[in-house]
Amino acid sequence: MLLRASSDALGDDVDTGAVLGDAADSGVEHGAVLEAYAAAAHDGDGLADAGAAVRDVLGDAGWVEAAMTVAAFNGLVRTADASGIPLDDGVVSATAADRGELGLDEFLGAANSDLAIAGGAVPHPDLFN
Repeated sequence: MLLRASSDALGDDVDTGAVLGDAADSGVEHGAVLEAYAAAAHDGDGLADAGAAVRDVLGDAGWVEAAMTVAAFNGLVRTADASGIPLDDGVVSATAADRGELGLDEFLGAANSDLAIAGGAVPHPDLFN
């Protein structure tokens, strides 16, 4: 959701649905090299080569920014998952369409939030019974 909000603020048109498949162009500048770097950081495979590719395309400062972004999101996700933080009502409502499009309500962590409160959100009954 942060990518969508920051892209909107910058006036960029980004396809957040690209995270679900092999979209050729997500609309993020240098998206392919950044996606490869993020995947390598997550998987641990080929990180040196992916980092070198980011440095080649974005320079040292861009590589550091990419590394900080990957680290920050990794930390945010781990913290939220580990603590079981539920989404508040405003976030549930504001993200209903995006969560539906991306299938985020299918993840087990969705059970921590009452998704029934959002207009148009379809909670998964098996997770709430």
